[in-house]
Amino acid sequence: MEDSVPSPGTPDSRKRPLDNDSDDAMSKRSHYIPDMQSEGTFHLKILVPSVAAGAIIGKGGETIAQLQKDTNARVKMSKANDFYPGTTERVCLITGNVDAILTVLSFIMEKIKEKPDPNAKPAIDFDNKQTAEREKQNWTEKTRPPQVKILVPNSTAGMIIGKGGTYIKQIKEESGAYVQISQKAKDQSLAERCITVI
Repeated sequence: MEDSVPSPGTPDSRKRPLDNDSDDAMSKRSHYIPDMQSEGTFHLKILVPSVAAGAIIGKGGETIAQLQKDTNARVKMSKANDFYPGTTERVCLITGNVDAILTVLSFIMEKIKEKPDPNAKPAIDFDNKQTAEREKQNWTEKTRPPQVKILVPNSTAGMIIGKGGTYIKQIKEESGAYVQISQKAKDQSLAERCITVI
């Protein structure tokens, strides 16, 4: 039997190759925004109100199966009574390329808008901690913008917030959306934080 230790001149294929050094800020992982045409596989985890989950899944799973077939994305929903801790919302994991994920997200947002969560708590604007409730007073059933709740790993939340909240403020200003990030769980039981965007 030969020893499988690579010779000094051959690279060890078990090790991750070094990232190319570049001065371009977009190459840094913390500021990387994927190209919309990217063929890589990405994951997006969101919360879906129970009332909308049924419409997304469809009778016998027909709707979700057709959605997956049409987009080439994988869409997995938590079981009927398997809610994200502290909510009555189900976890939905969307896996695919960026275009597929955006198509699925658009479909899900339409279903959430059609069947809004009657128990949804008012969101808090990230930088001044005021509720978005006064804006809601002018919304009707047809004009109410849906909210999306995105789950991100605790380790990623800091990159989204940015130093002193600068990056999340920039997101808010450029998009015009209300953004709220849940506090880190004190008991460290949750590995994720929830970003609510209206």
